[in-house]
Amino acid sequence: MEYLVGWPRVEMGGRVMEWPALKLLGVSPESKDLPGEELTWIEDKILQFRIPELPPGEYTVTIHDDKGPPGDLRYSILETAAYVAFPPVWPFVFRSNKAQFPMRVLPRDEREP
Repeated sequence: MEYLVGWPRVEMGGRVMEWPALKLLGVSPESKDLPGEELTWIEDKILQFRIPELPPGEYTVTIHDDKGPPGDLRYSILETAAYVAFPPVWPFVFRSNKAQFPMRVLPRDEREP
C-alpha cells in the first residue's frame, strides 16, 4: 500500500488483524531497526503479517489505513483536523483509506513444505 500513514488493519477471509498483530518495518537503513510506532508517517514502510489458516479458495485481502489508534475516535478526529489545516498533506488525508488485492489459498498438499 503506497503512503501508509495511519494504524494499519488487515482483513481476509472474515478475519481481522488489528495493529498489535501486525509488524510495520522501515525500508531505509536509518529506520530498519525502529519499532513501527516510531516510524515517521511519510517514509516508506513494509507491512508484515502472517496469513491465518484459511480453507482453500479465493480471498480478497483488505488493508485498512485507519487515521487513529483502534477504537480511539477522538484521536482520529483531532489528527484529521490537524491535517486539514496543513494543505501539503491533503493528498494523504483525502484519499481512500484501504487497498485490496486478491489471494489464493491452495490445499495443504499443494503448498510447499
